[in-house]
Amino acid sequence: MSRIKYNIGIAIAAVLLIAGAVYIYFAHYAPYRPDEPQTLSFWYVNDDAMWGGVEDLCSEYNDGDGGEYGISVSPRAFDTDVELYDEICALIDSGDKLPDMIACDTDFSAYLRDKEVLADMDEYFGEWESSEYDENMAKAARTGENLVAVPIAAETNVFIVNTDRFSDISAISNFEKLCSVSSEYYSRNSEGFFTISDYSLFFRNAMAQLGDNFDAVSPHDTGNDNCKYIYKLLAETAYDRGFVTSDNAAAYKVAEGNLPCAIVSSANIMKYADKLDGDNISFAKFPCMKDGKPVYIEKVTGVSILASDSTRERSSAMFVKWFSSDSVNSRFVGDSGYIAAVGTAASGSDSEVYGKLNEAIKELKDSGDRINYEASSEYSENSRNFDNVLRTIMSSLN
Repeated sequence: MSRIKYNIGIAIAAVLLIAGAVYIYFAHYAPYRPDEPQTLSFWYVNDDAMWGGVEDLCSEYNDGDGGEYGISVSPRAFDTDVELYDEICALIDSGDKLPDMIACDTDFSAYLRDKEVLADMDEYFGEWESSEYDENMAKAARTGENLVAVPIAAETNVFIVNTDRFSDISAISNFEKLCSVSSEYYSRNSEGFFTISDYSLFFRNAMAQLGDNFDAVSPHDTGNDNCKYIYKLLAETAYDRGFVTSDNAAAYKVAEGNLPCAIVSSANIMKYADKLDGDNISFAKFPCMKDGKPVYIEKVTGVSILASDSTRERSSAMFVKWFSSDSVNSRFVGDSGYIAAVGTAASGSDSEVYGKLNEAIKELKDSGDRINYEASSEYSENSRNFDNVLRTIMSSLN
C-alpha cells in the first residue's frame, strides 16, 4: 500500500510540475497572436543619441517577432518632451484617440494613470516580469503598488567644463561659488559662464542636497525657503549675465567654446559626443550646495501602454516585452549616456568623452547617497509648469 501511495504522490507531483510549467509559459512567455493584423502607434521624443535608434528597432520587430504574429509598430517622433506632452494633454482634453504606447518620464506615466487613460500595466507586467528591472528604476516606475511604466533607461546630471575657457575648477567647487564666479566672469569678459539643461532635475537635486523635497511649485508661489534660496542664486546670476539659457543644447555650447561650463544631462553629453572628444573637455565634481551633502538622482524613462481594447493592449504588451528584453534594451541604450534598466548597456563607442562620462557617473554614485522617488502625477504637472516658468524668466533675464 505504501508503494502505491508513493507512486501516486510521484504522479501528482509530476502533474503539478507540468501544470506549473504550462501556467508559467502561457502567463509569461506564450506569444500573443491577434485575430487580425494590427498596426500600433508608438510616440516618443527623438532628442538624443538613444532615441535616434527607435525606427530601426521598430523595423526589426516588424520584420521579425512582430511580423510572425501579425503585429507591427509605427513610431512617431517629437522634437521635444514639451511638444509630446502638450499633444497628449490636448488629446485627453478633447477625448480624441491616444497612441497605443508612449515613451516618457515615469512621472508623466503617473499623470496618465491619474487621468484614467493608462492601461492596467500590472495586468501585463506582473512580479515575474518586473523582477528583472533595475530596483531603483522599478521604484520610479510605480505609484504605490501600481506599475505605471516599464522602465527603459535613466539619466542624471553631470558637470562639464571646457578647460580652454576656464581651467581653475577648484574655484567652482560648490554651487554658491559657481554663481559668484559666473557673475565675476561676465563683468570681466562680457560673456556668460554656465547653463543648466534640465531645470526641474537640477532643482530636485539641489533640494535633496539640502535634505529637502522639491515639489516643483513655481518659484513665484512656493513657500519653501530652500527653493527660494536656490532660485535667488540662479536668478541673480542670470541678471548679472553669468548664467545663460541653454535652448536644449548645453553640451554643444560648451563643446563649441560658447560657454566654459554647464550642468547637463548625461544623455545630452552623448548627443554631442563627436564634438566633446578634445583634451579640453573635463568633468568636474558636481557643484553641491555649500551647506548640503552629495546626492545622486536619476530621471527614469519608461514605456507605457494607453488604455484601448484588450486586443491592442495585449499586442502592445508583446512589443514592450520585446523592447525591454535584456538583449534589445542593452543594445538600445548602448553608449547613449543612459543607464539600462535591464541588463548592461552594450557599448560600441570609441569616444573619449564616453569613458570620461562613465567615470563621472561612477564618482557621483560613489560619493553621494542615491535618492529614489516614486512616480508622481502631481510632480509631473508641477515640474512641467515649473520648467516653462523658469525658461521664460531666465530668457527674459539674459
